[in-house]
Amino acid sequence: MKAAVIFSLVSLALGSVVEKRACAGNNCNRQVTGTRDGLLPITSRQADCSSFMQATVTPSPTTVTVTVTAAPARLRRNGEIANRQVTALPTLIPAYASSCGDAAAYSSACNCWGITAVTTTAPKPTVTVTTTVDYCEGEFLRYTPARRRIQYANVS
Repeated sequence: MKAAVIFSLVSLALGSVVEKRACAGNNCNRQVTGTRDGLLPITSRQADCSSFMQATVTPSPTTVTVTVTAAPARLRRNGEIANRQVTALPTLIPAYASSCGDAAAYSSACNCWGITAVTTTAPKPTVTVTTTVDYCEGEFLRYTPARRRIQYANVS
């Protein structure tokens, strides 16, 4: 019984040493989580990690169509653009973490502090599309064959 308790305590101690070694084993981790003199304050580096680990998802917008009747105007055609959901991921690594080769390495160093990725969903935007319906008003020539004369018709 004593041997089992001692063995479990030793394995827990070794496990924590191995985990710490994974977080301190390269220059990227040292620059981000280190405590040596000359580094930015830890609170500043932790705030950088927190903002880096945030992703913002913007849902595709809802379209509201408003129809307006107006006088004829010059015809203009625009191609339709498909609305898609957009995810903004941070990619800018702070200058003090120059040993971090990419975003994954910097993210891994931030994970050593227990700072994990957070996804924020922005409110769904509403796009208002105004559709203009043209109408014609004025006089047009109308031919009436029975009387064989031209009449003006007021069309509204």
